[in-house]
Amino acid sequence: MKKNILFICLLVLFTGCDSFLDLKPIDYPVEANFYSDVKGLEGALIGAYDELQSTDQYGAKFQTLMEMRGDNVLNNNSGASGGITYQIEVFTETPANSNLSGSWLSLYNVIYRCNLILQNVETVKMTDDQRNKIAGQAAFIRALSYFNVVRLWGKAPLITKVQTVEEARNNKRAEVNAIYEQIIQDLEVAKKLPASWADSEKGRVTSYAAQALLAKVYLYRGRFADVVTELTPVVETVKKGSVLALVPMNQTFPGNLKTSKDIIFAVQYLKGGVGESVHQNNRYRNNDNGNVISLEQSEFETGDIRKAMVAPTGNGERPQKFNAPAENNETSGDFPVLRCAEVMLMYAEALNETSFPNAEALAALNAVRINAGLVAKKAADFESKEAFRAAVYKERRLELALECDRWFDIVRSNQFEVIYNMIPAYRKLYPVPQEELENVYDPTGWQNDGYTL
Repeated sequence: MKKNILFICLLVLFTGCDSFLDLKPIDYPVEANFYSDVKGLEGALIGAYDELQSTDQYGAKFQTLMEMRGDNVLNNNSGASGGITYQIEVFTETPANSNLSGSWLSLYNVIYRCNLILQNVETVKMTDDQRNKIAGQAAFIRALSYFNVVRLWGKAPLITKVQTVEEARNNKRAEVNAIYEQIIQDLEVAKKLPASWADSEKGRVTSYAAQALLAKVYLYRGRFADVVTELTPVVETVKKGSVLALVPMNQTFPGNLKTSKDIIFAVQYLKGGVGESVHQNNRYRNNDNGNVISLEQSEFETGDIRKAMVAPTGNGERPQKFNAPAENNETSGDFPVLRCAEVMLMYAEALNETSFPNAEALAALNAVRINAGLVAKKAADFESKEAFRAAVYKERRLELALECDRWFDIVRSNQFEVIYNMIPAYRKLYPVPQEELENVYDPTGWQNDGYTL
């Protein structure tokens, strides 16, 4: 009898196996049903925002790749983690460096999430307002991700739809111009976003953020008239001071990044969200415990309130700019991506490039200086366009110190050859991670010039 019962149980088990495995949960999201309604798309959008917080991006590694590579931050620990961070500092990184592979994968993870949203947003029933908001945010985040990709590596795969494994293994690197054109297209979509959100939604991308990032893209492309066009309405809003405004740095950093009108877009964290249960883990503090702020105090003029915010530190010390108050033994703060102060400096730079002398350019530069507690410059202080340009570059270094812009400014402004005159020019771009070359069928043309494993 027992044998018969066992036989029947086994028969039911094996004959019903296919039907059992084919069952789909009716109240739990899977990829097949997750993007079928507005709620699912909103959830996917949160996932895209969330990856920006990753330690492979603004949470840690961007500070290594974008600031420590420059001349504001120094790494003093050549032996930590096999020297992978120190290699970035001294220009000896290879395609095997995990800082590079981590950031590459994280950036393309964001791009994948945005592609899923943008690929499904047209098929889901919703209002035009809902569609514009979802598509605009996803387009902005994809544009920001590709902007970081192209500045770090130059040519790269340009993927705008979800791929099969076979398609991915056949990817080629797109030309830099093609990547920038896609970035511009995405930001034109994002410009349809609202200028502000309800307090409960604060932190989402706005039309101002889209315009500011688009202007920054044009700045990198040398399209200065387009920079002025995009920034003019943003600058007017900053001058009015109701929605956006210049705010003294010590009133924005480190504790008021969520509320300051100077912040146009930031990667947001819950308070205490960086380095769980480790109060000392903070921006620039604990990447191998060897990062120090090396920006010389002599670069600042007397009375500059920004000076103390980025005072040189020792190993493991936190700069005041990101020394946010602790909560529950954890400390963190949002990471600013676009600020009003940068908008004014981009505006000044672009106006100067289109015509010199330029009263509006001088006013924009002085607005940032006055905000920092300094006296205004006079037109007579600048004898040439080149002199004014150098002043803007200097102001950018001091205003945006530790905010992941310095390395890119060095490269785009032709300061690399002066600051690093012993470093070969191919080091302006990072090597494509080795594992990416191993994942494609034909790696021909995939690696940047000068690099070997």
